[in-house]
Amino acid sequence: MNNANYQQRSLLLLFPLGLLAIASFALDKRIPIGIDFTIQNILLEICRTMIPGLFAVTVACLIPTFNRFYQLFAVGLNYSLLCGISITFYPHLFTQPTAWVIASLAATMFLLPSNDLDQEAERASIGATLIKVLGVLFVPALVLLSFVVIIKNIEHSILITFTTVFVDSFLSCLFVPIYEIMLTLGFSSLLNSLVSLQTESETIHAMLNSILLTNLFVLPTLMMVRAYLAKSYNRLFLVFLAMITCLTSKIGSCISVELSILMFFYPGTLIVLCISSVILFFLSLYLDLSTFTNFFMLYQPDLVLKNLAFFQLSTSHYALMLTAVIVPAIIQVILSKIGTVNYLKNKFKKRSITGGLSIDEIDNPELLLIAILKNIGGKSNIEAVSKLGNELIIKVFNYKLITSREFGKLSSKKVTFIRSINNIKLDLGSMTNVIYTRLHNIVSDSANYNQNEVSLSEPFNFEGYIKAQEGDKK
Repeated sequence: MNNANYQQRSLLLLFPLGLLAIASFALDKRIPIGIDFTIQNILLEICRTMIPGLFAVTVACLIPTFNRFYQLFAVGLNYSLLCGISITFYPHLFTQPTAWVIASLAATMFLLPSNDLDQEAERASIGATLIKVLGVLFVPALVLLSFVVIIKNIEHSILITFTTVFVDSFLSCLFVPIYEIMLTLGFSSLLNSLVSLQTESETIHAMLNSILLTNLFVLPTLMMVRAYLAKSYNRLFLVFLAMITCLTSKIGSCISVELSILMFFYPGTLIVLCISSVILFFLSLYLDLSTFTNFFMLYQPDLVLKNLAFFQLSTSHYALMLTAVIVPAIIQVILSKIGTVNYLKNKFKKRSITGGLSIDEIDNPELLLIAILKNIGGKSNIEAVSKLGNELIIKVFNYKLITSREFGKLSSKKVTFIRSINNIKLDLGSMTNVIYTRLHNIVSDSANYNQNEVSLSEPFNFEGYIKAQEGDKK
């Protein structure tokens, strides 16, 4: 997918997110809109349940497929089925719908395109079609069931681990990133109901403050920094996402979707967010700050603050808010610079192998031949060369001279190393014949130079030459 298409389709992700934000604000239970409260509540629940399904469909638009209609239909159908099953059998387990989105997207794995022409021909067979249909119908349900099993085990482990002794220790700093991950997957309600968290203490206040600041300040800041550091085709998406995050950080379903975008598209930024949350925890604990919410009001499903919360802020609160903006930005910039340095290192290393070009970009056989000779230990290390279809087979004298890691980058397909017989098999596609001919000529020339006996020419007869010259003069 080129950059222009990616930018257009990535902006589609913002449409359901913005629609969900508008619906959440318009149908907020605390704001009367002139209709019956029960109807308003039902409409809000419908929007919070169905609009994330539209988000799943827009994510599917970024995934390649051999038939877009089948793909979108499969994702929409699976989301609807999983949503109905979950609400029926697990009404209190899924606080947010993110798990349904992830599970429904598992159906796209069976609708991916293939670059193999033989597989394309086999796709029309009844057996292959049946496997794809069964995979589309049952794999998303299995993924969701796996989520439920894993979360139930995590819940059991948390009930054993998060005792009052654990909560009052410095290890409680781990609770904040765990809560962010659980909020991303839509299972934060399991943590909200822990008995050990329903008390008033310095560590409980530090937990709540760090979670609040992470979602209200750290997340939008990281989005803006990512937008500043991103390439042009990705910057617009991140800017709009940061703006939406600023407006929707109190809405549980929106913040869950935004965190899931980070998890799948920018996992490094999610790690920075978790690190920043731990730093904010210790700062809040050191400053001994009061909090403005509790775990019963923390994303159940939305964030609810205590009355007049923002009128009770102290200087330390403002300092912590400023830290929540500056520290994540610094960490993100540092990690991006480290990533840039590693990228340049790999680029220069690759350039030393193939002149800076990938195998798909090399259209000159001579350039590819030089790369092969360099990483195989030179032409003197080639014992024999043969060809089988598009597969080139090279036999070497000394296997230790081969740089196998770099050599594996010279083919778009897997390179096979057979050490027992010192053979290397690689598929070079359309350039196999040309490279084979060049290597075969090199092996033949080397064989001529490696002969044990070299035939000598006859000595030049100087006497006969002089006599012939004198005869011509007479």
